[in-house]
Amino acid sequence: MQFAVPQFTDVEDKLIGPFTLKQFLIVMASGGLILMFWSILHLSFFFFIFALPTAFLGIGLAFGKFNGRPVFLYLGSFLSFFSKPQVRVFKREEPTVVMKMTTKKPVKPTEPIITEGTESRLKKLAYLLDQKTEEEKALLQK
Repeated sequence: MQFAVPQFTDVEDKLIGPFTLKQFLIVMASGGLILMFWSILHLSFFFFIFALPTAFLGIGLAFGKFNGRPVFLYLGSFLSFFSKPQVRVFKREEPTVVMKMTTKKPVKPTEPIITEGTESRLKKLAYLLDQKTEEEKALLQK
């Protein structure tokens, strides 16, 4: 059975008229701020000082694109850039870890028991593996 592969996954759906949901919410938020300025300042000179930059910022965030990506996606990076310090100072600290060298006595490898004869090596290994523990102790003591 064949399934349809989604195409154009990077294009957002237009939910409210010609706007995507994010664009609509950004325009509504900036419109709400402008309405708040109007209710406080009415149509005075200060209203235009606050309302015009808010309107341009809202429209720029909602519809602007930079390097093919919406501008509001850069907002988090922009805020984190300006909220963190930009000066990096290297301060060398003395190491606090003390390393202690100890030497261990080398372990003498045990040599396998070799019986003389014309048997093949595989048969010797099978014989050693099949023996019981008491027989192994007896062989090791020889």
